[in-house]
Amino acid sequence: MWLDSRSSDRDSGSGSDRRTDDRGTETARAPAAEPVPEPAAVSASPFVDTSHAGALGVGCETLFRSTEQALQWAWRLLQLTKGGPEVGPLVNAARTCALDFLDRVPPHVRRSVAELLGYSNLWQAVCTRLGRPVARSTEELQRELGEDLQLLLRGAQARLGTAAALEQGLLVHVGRLREARASGPGAPLELRAVLDAFTHAVSEVMAAASAYRRAWEATESELSESAGWLGAGDPGFCAWLVEHLAGTVFAWRQTHAAVRLLRELGALSGQP
Repeated sequence: MWLDSRSSDRDSGSGSDRRTDDRGTETARAPAAEPVPEPAAVSASPFVDTSHAGALGVGCETLFRSTEQALQWAWRLLQLTKGGPEVGPLVNAARTCALDFLDRVPPHVRRSVAELLGYSNLWQAVCTRLGRPVARSTEELQRELGEDLQLLLRGAQARLGTAAALEQGLLVHVGRLREARASGPGAPLELRAVLDAFTHAVSEVMAAASAYRRAWEATESELSESAGWLGAGDPGFCAWLVEHLAGTVFAWRQTHAAVRLLRELGALSGQP
């Protein structure tokens, strides 16, 4: 796919690869630079799609996995800070940060998993009800759609609040960890290394929480916009919205299955 007319000239060994300078001396022309192949596409999670269900599913899984990694470093940090006042103020600060993380973040992540699981059930129930072959007038369909959209919108807004609170809490955690690191420049090398690794891991959790919050923002924004259009009373938009919601059922089923697996994998609280 990278071949063009220039490469065919090179392959044929024609005189286009040589030129004559001003003195009449034939000199070799520098070979043309070979085109650089594009990087191979990175394989995505099996349930990634372009819907909000896919973005929320991937975001929740990333949040869960990154929290698992941070938990390992939190427990390691606790083991290193069990005793020994001789290491200075860094021990108490690091231990407090690890305990605070263990007390606050895993329960919040578990709540996020449970909330997404419940929301996927709600979305599928709405689509199932709308898809029933029941005779409705346009006014009745618009009224039902309006009620369903408000239900989905309120659910998305509540979960957006949960995600935003988690992100803000993690931002505080990262700030305290960095302050703790600065308080003990003379601490043992192993303790400083583990604290740095834990800080990096918590930063990864914060990045995942931020992406998850943005996915809920996008979902809430689309639902809010759809509710506004529905309020205009356009029958064509009403019919399109029913079809659009029906087309999202498969994506939400995949997300539901993936998030249910996360809930079954572990409690994000036990010591390794």
